Amino acid sequence: MAYIFLFTIWSVLINDFSDLSLVLGVFVVISTIRITNLFFKNTTYGTIQILVYSLGSLLKMYKNAFAFLPLIILKRYSGLSHIDVKGKSDFEKAAIANSISLTPKTLVLFEEDDKLIVHKVSSNPEEAHRADNIWKDDII
Repeated sequence: MAYIFLFTIWSVLINDFSDLSLVLGVFVVISTIRITNLFFKNTTYGTIQILVYSLGSLLKMYKNAFAFLPLIILKRYSGLSHIDVKGKSDFEKAAIANSISLTPKTLVLFEEDDKLIVHKVSSNPEEAHRADNIWKDDII
């Protein structure tokens, strides 16, 4: 069953039914199942698991892309803010940058002259360019 399933996927993705393509497809399917046997005990389960994981990764990528549509369609403003990290160690700067990036609608772009450059998305332009309400106090 796994052979037929993978060969069908091969045929649909390649969309070429010449003799060379069909022979190559059979070879790829047999190789894939043999390699899958090295990592998984049950061939069918392992092959299906790899396929489901791949499709799940693609769906997550598209889901994340569509999550930004409201920011594009609705009237939103984006701006850059600077966070002073003077006197902090590299570890502390990395921890602050990661904490800021985990905050919704913020992303640390890079560090320049002991300041973190932060991209923000907001509903009004004044708030988008303001450094308040990101991280005013020391984290570490």
